[in-house]
Amino acid sequence: MTDQTLVALAQAGDVDAIAQLMNTTLQSIGVQARLTLNNGILYILLESERILAQNPCQEFIQRGLARLGIGKFSSAVVYSRMPGQPTPIWVQQLELTPEADIPNPFVLAPNARLKAAQTIRQPLVRRKVHLLDLLLLSFPLLVVFNSGLIWNRYLSNREISQKGIASFFDQTDTSSEDQHEPYQQARQAALRAVQLGKTAASKIEWRQAVAEWQQAITHLQQVTESDPNYAIAQQKQQEYQSNLDSLIRDKLSLVGMDLVKTITGAISPKSIVYSGKDLFFAQNMMYRHSITVYDREYNLVKTISDVVNLGNLGYPQYPGEQQGAPVEAAFSQDGQVAWVSNYQMYGAGFKGNADDTCSPSENLDPSFLYRIDTKSLTIERAVQVGATPKFLATVPNLPYVLVSNWCSWDVSVVDTQTNQEIRRLQVGPYPRGIAVDANAAKAYVAVMGSYDVAVINLKTFEISWLKDIGNSPRHLNLDPHNGQYLYVSLNGEGKIAKLDVITGQVVSKVETGEAPRSMAISADGAFLYVVNYDSNTVSKIRTRDMQVTQTVTVDPGPIGVTYDQKTHQVWVACYSGSILVFQD
Repeated sequence: MTDQTLVALAQAGDVDAIAQLMNTTLQSIGVQARLTLNNGILYILLESERILAQNPCQEFIQRGLARLGIGKFSSAVVYSRMPGQPTPIWVQQLELTPEADIPNPFVLAPNARLKAAQTIRQPLVRRKVHLLDLLLLSFPLLVVFNSGLIWNRYLSNREISQKGIASFFDQTDTSSEDQHEPYQQARQAALRAVQLGKTAASKIEWRQAVAEWQQAITHLQQVTESDPNYAIAQQKQQEYQSNLDSLIRDKLSLVGMDLVKTITGAISPKSIVYSGKDLFFAQNMMYRHSITVYDREYNLVKTISDVVNLGNLGYPQYPGEQQGAPVEAAFSQDGQVAWVSNYQMYGAGFKGNADDTCSPSENLDPSFLYRIDTKSLTIERAVQVGATPKFLATVPNLPYVLVSNWCSWDVSVVDTQTNQEIRRLQVGPYPRGIAVDANAAKAYVAVMGSYDVAVINLKTFEISWLKDIGNSPRHLNLDPHNGQYLYVSLNGEGKIAKLDVITGQVVSKVETGEAPRSMAISADGAFLYVVNYDSNTVSKIRTRDMQVTQTVTVDPGPIGVTYDQKTHQVWVACYSGSILVFQD
């Protein structure tokens, strides 16, 4: 077919001919155009491995169609899509009539083979055109000039010409305002996820792809109804979520935890907690009266004795030396301060009569938190709280540490600036686990002597309740992605519950083993790791559908667990005297 014939067919409205003219240039820069005609509307699908910028694409098509002089089409709709993806990245309407809707055949039938309309050969009213005036559609120009020269000659607009072919693609390092819009950010995160998915060869790399898909979904959720991309953002949320679910199911659920290190020594760890800054604190209760600190290479950095002189730390009513019994730890956001709870105190001024079966009526001794500098690894302050403090949690962006006091049946609120307890909140028998949402608006407290979870408003300190979650709730983890789901270990049922905090309803439960105690959640929220104390096992749960994907036998008495988001390693504390490290 001669060039003149091809142009004539295109001018007559033959979509195959128009597509061929477009592709003579577009294919040289890695773009494929496909066209179809329906009810007078020309649909143009542009596919590329790279994200295409809307404005240059729009100008390319508008100028080309205008110079061909085609009068047949009432409007055109342009779609940009990456190969293999079911929905477009963006949709652009060109010169549509005011009442026209924008159907999307590429979404409604993403896998359908696109067929061009029949060639229309009847003469149409059109203005005179010349072959060399065609906008990047001239085959002879492709032969004579390189693609950059063709692009510049085709686009007479000086601004586009100066940018050259590069303007056809989104530049991810641009500083334009669009780069900061949620929809644009979502597109970029999705592109990174796709690229990672093409090259990922390890669990860590697959987890990076998961994080990018989650980030893309978060950005799409921020697109407002007034945004012109709102409709497509709603569509793409479903697509991205499907991609995320598939990746977790097909890539991460099929691989399991591998034991890489066993740490022993003079330890009997009740808990193991990651600082967020390359250190791991193991609390060894009254059996060792110590806190052992490890680095990421599993080296023992220091053994911190729990011996203190409370009189020198602001409590003169307690003369001489005292010892604690370290239970749990929590860290400031910057990782510079560790807070450690002590089951009870021993020494001058203390009776040492704490017990797991207790009540406020027994008037048991108050205990103390230790404030530890994570650089010097020394105890620098002590703060008096309730009887038998167990779990504790810091509050992001607020100067609070929350402490569950097992035997006084309450929660202490500690001011980290004054190092003083400022409030007590009664919650009922045996408060244990605490989880704080990322916005520092609410704290959730597992009340182990009940079926319920207390909800503390961190502005007013009023308490509400999530009722009938299950028997003996012990430990809590919030979904790090958006905080919608609260995971609860039910020590009395041998199950883990997934709770929707918005509706207050239990979504599902899964059985893991006897006496599930502590849990840790992966940084992407895809998996939970649960220690089953009486079964001597660790369970890995896929949170999307609450399925146990792996159960590993460990040393006797697994009771503490923490997750290192940098290495994706799971550290398990066994009361019998070991810490096991698993790669996941």
